[in-house]
Amino acid sequence: MTKLAVEVVGEGETVVLVHGSGVREWTWSDQRELADRYRLVMPYRRGYGDSPAADPDFEVDGGDVAELLERPTHLVGFSYGGIGALLAAAHRPDLARSVTVIEPPAFGVALDRPEVRALSERLETLFEHRDQTPEQFGTAFAEAMGFEPRPPSPELRSALASFMRERSPAEAVIPYERLDGTPVLVVSGGWHPVFEAVCDVLSERLAAKRATFRGAGHGAQHAQGFNEQLVEFWHSCGS
Repeated sequence: MTKLAVEVVGEGETVVLVHGSGVREWTWSDQRELADRYRLVMPYRRGYGDSPAADPDFEVDGGDVAELLERPTHLVGFSYGGIGALLAAAHRPDLARSVTVIEPPAFGVALDRPEVRALSERLETLFEHRDQTPEQFGTAFAEAMGFEPRPPSPELRSALASFMRERSPAEAVIPYERLDGTPVLVVSGGWHPVFEAVCDVLSERLAAKRATFRGAGHGAQHAQGFNEQLVEFWHSCGS
């Protein structure tokens, strides 16, 4: 029995959508239309929404999401949630029909790239200062990443309060050997060299399909044509 708060909509083959370090409703707003063909399972990660309060951790996410796999399932993970989706598939490769990851911040896979190491170190410093308000953290994170800072809504402020307590994603170790044979799609938004480098390494190491939606920024799931390419990928996996 899962401990997470979960929303389930639609009928058909099961898809688990794992949000990142932001508002779940925004993250998957454009994927809800897939509920006319698929059963969409949308958990809140620990520390978010109505799930148990805890400092979010990608390894815990992996175990939690794996508990949701009761039948062959397509996993889709955005940003931090992409790491959890990969780890969940590694826990239950027998039930992971496919994994799609959208710009996972698995910086540790590409620390030999100077630009990846530099950003990872900047973010490590940011996460060490936990005495900030969510608004201060959000502004500092946006500046480090090159986002445009904006006043947070109540929902975003709550997400930022959880985000600033997350375990550094640079510590994630991707168990490539456990994912051997699992179809993987790696997606980026074509906006940031660090995410492009990380996605390229993951794609190579996992023998994954690769897609880039240039101009989409950190949110390729909202790009025109994303859902169509996602469904095409699922069909190629035998769905």
